[in-house]
Amino acid sequence: MGVIKILPNLNMYEHIKNIPLLDHDSATLLHQQAEYQLRKLITDKKFNEGDLFPKETALAKRWGISRNTLRQAIANLVRDGLLERKKRQGTRVTKRKITTNLSNWMSFTHKMEDKGIPFKNLLQIVSLIKADDEIANKLGIIKGTKLVCLKRIRSTRKIPMVYFESYFHPRIGLTGKEKFDQPLYEMLDEHFHIVPLYSQEEIRAIEANKKIADYLKIQSGKAVLERRRTVLDSGRKPIEFNICYYRSDFFSYSVEIKRPIK
Repeated sequence: MGVIKILPNLNMYEHIKNIPLLDHDSATLLHQQAEYQLRKLITDKKFNEGDLFPKETALAKRWGISRNTLRQAIANLVRDGLLERKKRQGTRVTKRKITTNLSNWMSFTHKMEDKGIPFKNLLQIVSLIKADDEIANKLGIIKGTKLVCLKRIRSTRKIPMVYFESYFHPRIGLTGKEKFDQPLYEMLDEHFHIVPLYSQEEIRAIEANKKIADYLKIQSGKAVLERRRTVLDSGRKPIEFNICYYRSDFFSYSVEIKRPIK
């Protein structure tokens, strides 16, 4: 009678062997270090969608941490849609969507940094434009008022993932000569003493027109996630109106709602 041998996935163990060790003396918590390393494995394309992820026991042994500590890291990746856990099937790499939470908004750069995802600008255009009806209404200014417009295409690689259009209230004092080389809201606070505090959001799925399709390198008519945001200061005065178009194959939004208890 023949014996069937199940060979280990050597490629998987090669990944484990090459993962940097954790610093047990660092002030950064071990589960946060583990999450960063695991996220890097996925975003650096060391695994393809559907690949079985290394076993918890092997990873925990490599790093000298408990499985409970490791599970904290994996749970965050599952929450963000990078991993999927199924009973008796193990943990697999899933579609790389980035989930952002409406209950905790921040600048896009900080949001991605918080998830351990390095983003870069593929395109950045700063110009002076005249406010149309919608922009004037959102910012509470007269139609035709000149203001600074910032357009950016951002991604983790060469494929565009999100296209931004930001329009700034003239009272901020932007001239259009700014470099915008640091997180936007950090720059407004540091250089213009404007502190964004409130965000009013409108989100919907739309079909990409030719302009948006060209920017995101997708077919015209394909579904994208459109988010229109008005940002207010501590006095609830509008300081920015922005429109973002997210590729639906990369992003999703989550909403957490707390049920009132009587």
